[in-house]
Amino acid sequence: MALEPDAMGFIFYPGSPRAVCAEDVRDWTADCPPAIAKVGVFVNATAETIKTTVATAKLDVVQLHGTESPAFCAALGGRLWKAIPLNREPAYPPADYPVEALLLDYQSNEQHGGTGRTLDWAKAAQFCRETPRPVVLAGGLTPVNVQAAIRAVRPWGVDVSSGVEQAPGRKDWQRVKDFIAQCRTNL
Repeated sequence: MALEPDAMGFIFYPGSPRAVCAEDVRDWTADCPPAIAKVGVFVNATAETIKTTVATAKLDVVQLHGTESPAFCAALGGRLWKAIPLNREPAYPPADYPVEALLLDYQSNEQHGGTGRTLDWAKAAQFCRETPRPVVLAGGLTPVNVQAAIRAVRPWGVDVSSGVEQAPGRKDWQRVKDFIAQCRTNL
């Protein structure tokens, strides 16, 4: 069975154990079917860094996980997803972001994402109901709990990283396959 995810994410935040470089991503995804979106994850990077990385890695979507402002997003343009910490007050109202989608994640004082901590799904479901934009759910998702999360929250999409790893930055391909299979199963 081919994995066939809807998207693949690549971390371009140097402070992450999952960080990669644009040239590697370009090479890894050269034969990637066009239907699979290539998403670059950035944390408080400059617009120039993001634009250069997008061009080099041939990314389709930029996912911002830092304290980027709505004005920064508007100036950057392109297909943007903005991470919103559900466990704390965001720096700006989520409705102010001119982005394609909002991503709900758990943010700690030490990490901007990838914490493996599960969100409050009732609060996430309420957020989904109240926002007109597509919402991607992240935060503590695994092959074991992703179906329950989808049923409870009804997001547009789900995002996983640490929940399918054997160690930070090292994916467990069986967990990845299991996660995708759970997402594809009729709910």
